[in-house]
Amino acid sequence: MQSPDEMSHIERAYLISKGRFFLEKLPPVLVNGPRKYAEDAAFMERARQHGGPIGGMVDQGLLQYIAFNFELVLDYNRRFSDSENNQISKIKWASNEEYHLLPGAGYYFPAIYTPQALGFSIGRLFDLNVGNSYYLARGLVLAACFALFWLASRLLTPNPLAVAILFLPMSMFQMLSPTIDGLTTALAVLACSLFMAAADLSRGHPRFSSWGLALCVFILATARTHTLPLLVLPFYIAWVRRSPRDLYLGCTATAATLGWVLYAMNSTNDPRVARSHTSAELLFYYLSNPTAFFEVVSASLSNPTLFTFYQESFIGILGWLDTKLPHYFYPTLWLGLAICALVGVSWHTLQRDWFPRLLLIGVALTSVCLIFLALLLTWTPHPTSLVQGVQGRYFVVPMILLAYSVSGFAVFRGPTHRVLTWVVLAGFALTALTALMMALFSRYGSAAVS
Repeated sequence: MQSPDEMSHIERAYLISKGRFFLEKLPPVLVNGPRKYAEDAAFMERARQHGGPIGGMVDQGLLQYIAFNFELVLDYNRRFSDSENNQISKIKWASNEEYHLLPGAGYYFPAIYTPQALGFSIGRLFDLNVGNSYYLARGLVLAACFALFWLASRLLTPNPLAVAILFLPMSMFQMLSPTIDGLTTALAVLACSLFMAAADLSRGHPRFSSWGLALCVFILATARTHTLPLLVLPFYIAWVRRSPRDLYLGCTATAATLGWVLYAMNSTNDPRVARSHTSAELLFYYLSNPTAFFEVVSASLSNPTLFTFYQESFIGILGWLDTKLPHYFYPTLWLGLAICALVGVSWHTLQRDWFPRLLLIGVALTSVCLIFLALLLTWTPHPTSLVQGVQGRYFVVPMILLAYSVSGFAVFRGPTHRVLTWVVLAGFALTALTALMMALFSRYGSAAVS
């Protein structure tokens, strides 16, 4: 439970594994909980006033497992003794459930939770304890990420910068957790490979490529709203290939995505932030006053504290934003990313792929704008001078798009360039892994408290 909001993701995955794809409304009387929010009277009042779905019936064994592990989040110096670890490992699935609040978890389309839900279903089917079921879910998420990366590399070898982004401590940490960040990163890599391969008219364009791209952008856009600009990719392929199939799939994906986003905005109950305006009202305000939006974004980017936080949390601030890497790793890894970008730059295909590259850059920049807009609509009280809630890890997908635009259709320019790329990536991976392990051992590896 050491990834941000991991317990909400885990509980949502459990609900989906039970066939409950949508959250439920707050019952008139809460029995035995919820643990985290019940004592916050203002929060509960906002939840009841909204009236929308905010939680669901969750297995009490899973809630017990979450509560135990969440103690490490609440107390930075907390460590489990051997007896406590043994107690946690014996927690079984219970025969009863209780209503638990999952504020904000209703924004995500259920498909993104498929590996986690499958892990919980298998765990209950074979009567595994909750801990083993949890680790099975984590393993399936990681396996799904690897499978998506493998498919992407079969289509088009990812650019060195894109590979380096996957090796960042923040990226590796999130892929090792059962949240949705690792899966969205892997889907973004696959979507870029599918797009660039389809945009290359010297290659074939099989049916699975069209379906794969449309499915990837749909799941991405319904799991991370700021990736909505990716919906333009199938339409470009339809235009350049004169492909009715891609046009129909692009229209279907766009309609389904917008339908889900509108449903989620109007139905999801997220009373964690006290606001006097709805998301729809704020959206209308910023659409009619774009200058106000760009002023707030500019002020946020020019704020030294926030800008440093964006940079560091992109490279890696682990845990619940409470575990920094040793300070010297941040400039080192940024320098490594710059070197990987230089190694990956390719100009000799520019005459053929300048427009797909330019399109990826435009999609990436628009996605960055949507990150700030999404947090303004859902997390920042209005009026405001700064956008609240933006984290560096939200920029991973836009950065992957920019990485693919660096090399276009080409990745390697010959044996020497291939060897140089492997040497640079090996050095970057070793540095990033060292930073990750040092931070994790510093945060969680101290001697257990008896």
